[in-house]
Amino acid sequence: MEYVLVPVDEYERLIKAEMANVAMAQLEDADTEWVDAADLAVELAGERIAKARKAAGMTQQQLGAKLNLPQSQISRIERRPDRTTVRTLKRIARALGVDVSALV
Repeated sequence: MEYVLVPVDEYERLIKAEMANVAMAQLEDADTEWVDAADLAVELAGERIAKARKAAGMTQQQLGAKLNLPQSQISRIERRPDRTTVRTLKRIARALGVDVSALV
């Protein structure tokens, strides 16, 4: 096995170039599946809301009762939080004892 010593800045340049090559290969790969960033953000927000609710030991029914909302609305918010108001998200965060930024 042979070794070569190179300056750190040259090594970092080589690593960045290899990372760029890998990224380009993914961009050009027809099998790469692309996800819309906005859709992913909504999905992650819904997951965060459900996770915070479960961490608080609450069911959708219990959270709904605490907020005077039907369970079906809590379910809808967890599936599509982008279709609710900031005010409702703040109420949910307060009811769960978390900052609203932890949910979205």
